Amino acid sequence: MRESFIFHAEYIEDLPEEYKARFIEYTVNYGLTGESPEIEDGTLESTVWKKIARRIDAEADKYRVISERRKEAALKRYAKYYGEQPKAEKPAPAPAESEEKPKEKKTFKKPTVEEIAAYCAERKNSVDAQAFFDFYESKGWKVGAVKMSDWRASVRTWEKRDASEKRARSKTIWNDGTTDADTSEYESMF
Repeated sequence: MRESFIFHAEYIEDLPEEYKARFIEYTVNYGLTGESPEIEDGTLESTVWKKIARRIDAEADKYRVISERRKEAALKRYAKYYGEQPKAEKPAPAPAESEEKPKEKKTFKKPTVEEIAAYCAERKNSVDAQAFFDFYESKGWKVGAVKMSDWRASVRTWEKRDASEKRARSKTIWNDGTTDADTSEYESMF
């Protein structure tokens, strides 16, 4: 037995006045208790009633589906906030043939200047290890607002930035066709 259901005016809207009260009663009884009225099959009343009953059933099914989804969402929220999962009514999914082991999250270990210098030498780049260390030390080893997870990736980023800056500096072409690299010996004159 349900406590409520949605009654649409269109259920009885087009019915003649003498049928409206009867169909309201049929609809309320069916909506709350599931009790079908005794109407002779094949009559016009039967046809109208079947449309109303189908709509009530469809909305009840829709309500059940929505309720289940909301229940699942509530269980997820509960688990998120309280760190435990209440007993689920769903069976656990069958294990896959090749289960992957969960990756262990590595904790960030601050590198030394020597480690940075060794990595830069291995990559044959021109990143200044001390400048790199000092920069990220002053930032609390964060990239933006996020804690750094891989300092080697940051070294590679510095390497790319340095390379692009060098390319940009060497490609400035003057009116006489020379580049900055060609005129660098004359900079001390100005």
